[in-house]
Amino acid sequence: MIIARLTVAAVLALLVVGCVPAGNAPADPVSPSPVSNMNSQSASAEPTRTGTQPSRSATRSPEPTPSLPVTFAITSPLLEGGAATVVQKLHEISGLRPALKLDVTADEVTLIVLDREKQARGYRWREGIIESAVTDVEYLGQTIFWPTDFALDNVELIFDNAALLGTSSSGQNLQVVEYRPGQVLMSVTTTPESATIFFQPDGSVFRSLNTTSVADIREGIAAVTRSTSRVYSLGFNARLGYWAELPVGEDMTERRSRMGNRPTYVSRRSGTSPLEPFNPDLIDAVTLAQTIASHNSGQGCDVEIDNRFERVQPVITYLCDSETFHSDLEGRDLTAQLG
Repeated sequence: MIIARLTVAAVLALLVVGCVPAGNAPADPVSPSPVSNMNSQSASAEPTRTGTQPSRSATRSPEPTPSLPVTFAITSPLLEGGAATVVQKLHEISGLRPALKLDVTADEVTLIVLDREKQARGYRWREGIIESAVTDVEYLGQTIFWPTDFALDNVELIFDNAALLGTSSSGQNLQVVEYRPGQVLMSVTTTPESATIFFQPDGSVFRSLNTTSVADIREGIAAVTRSTSRVYSLGFNARLGYWAELPVGEDMTERRSRMGNRPTYVSRRSGTSPLEPFNPDLIDAVTLAQTIASHNSGQGCDVEIDNRFERVQPVITYLCDSETFHSDLEGRDLTAQLG
């Protein structure tokens, strides 16, 4: 009797399940929720500050297409805090996609992002309206970035500083884009074209470095030797700023230059140097500044450090007021020994 009742109950249960309409079927547990779907969008092209490029995910859901245009009013003027709010909103509308380019002018903001198919998509805010923007930007492996990582709380101050440093004060455009492989920077350009002024992500300007103070010598050397432990040579002077040459791969030489108020510039050429590489961490900015001060009245010297003399450690060569002399890394004079 008990067995019969259980059998009837099981049959009834199967009938009930079989009668559930298709439209009311339980959700597929594998399909991502809106939150997990947003996370998967970000993970498919995760930008980093070291220049890592986006990777393709094994499976993809359709790219979200926002309904545009939409109204988006701001409470602060665009150049006095409103730009940061607009960029945040554009980034959200894009699906929190990594960015390829950002432009801010006195009256509009344009954000170009990278979608899942590695295509550029544009979004623009102007006069309280957000809409799609046509773009000619193409993804060619350049470094991607998060647009909200850059200080846009006071774009007016950035424009003012750019004007003081050499740009025109009209037609200014703040742009965030890859400057060189692995490095994304802010810059201010103008229309018509004038000097380009570069800024750090926190809004501070790349300042000109002198060649006499300990702090500036240390900063200049660090700018051209960052992330390397082997250089063929490095040096600095008032005309060319700071520079270093280093081996790259098996048959390539890289030259890094930090001149004036511009970021470090990198170029490469085939071939290697006959000089023996050394670790730039051996260089002491205090020793350099003290030696320069003892041979020069604040005007600076031409300084070059390398292993041309084939000693155990590199030698520092100074040219101060037409006089050439040499020292070791501790500042001891080697001029008489080396001639």
